[in-house]
Amino acid sequence: MTGVSNNRLGMMLLVGTETILFSTFIGAYLVLRGAAVTWPPFGTPHLTAGLSSINTAVLLVSSLMIWRRRIGLTFILGSLFLLLQVFEFHRLYARGLTLQTGTYGALFYTLVTCHGLHVLGGLAILTYALSKQQAASSKQEHRSLLAARRSLASDWAGHAEIYWHFVTGVWLVLFSILYIV
Repeated sequence: MTGVSNNRLGMMLLVGTETILFSTFIGAYLVLRGAAVTWPPFGTPHLTAGLSSINTAVLLVSSLMIWRRRIGLTFILGSLFLLLQVFEFHRLYARGLTLQTGTYGALFYTLVTCHGLHVLGGLAILTYALSKQQAASSKQEHRSLLAARRSLASDWAGHAEIYWHFVTGVWLVLFSILYIV
């Protein structure tokens, strides 16, 4: 077989369209930030990198795990990332950063929530890839059917890897512009 499979091409197209979506949101953030006299606006809580740095490390390790085809561990780390994001949201909300805080709060929550929804989608893809991997491991199948299932499981692990690396890359950009720069 030569060329790219339809499933792989579909995943590449999905990542391409999602890149455009995030580029648009990030571009809007950068334009509005550049036009502001002060950023964040006076009286708005500043973001601290503490918990988000830990969360970034969790996501980076999860990306390493998917590269090693450790799908279950990637799923656990991705779930931990989302849990820590919820904790961070609660903490920031308690400090006064809300959607009603103004452009700053609205942009922050839009960017981070959109990313979180994509992580959730990535967890769904990981779940499907893991189910394919487990089905391929069944010892009760004929050898040729087992080889075909292993190939399919490997394809899905590859699709999950592409998507998960995308989600990690987007977070690195978001973390950089929201917490560091």
